Amino acid sequence: MKFFGYQILAIGVIWVGMSIFYSEMDQLSKYIYYGVTSWLLFLIVIFVKQIIRQRNGRE
Repeated sequence: MKFFGYQILAIGVIWVGMSIFYSEMDQLSKYIYYGVTSWLLFLIVIFVKQIIRQRNGRE
């Protein structure tokens, strides 16, 4: 659980930094930005899924 939290935090910081310079990106950089965005959303979904599983397991 901590692993996903730290990875979401790290990728989130990178994503925010890339978002600041979005208007200056060329096409390849935008593809990388979209990949990072997809990975961040994937991690968030997996993180929420694990939280729900843990709550259901404790009840």
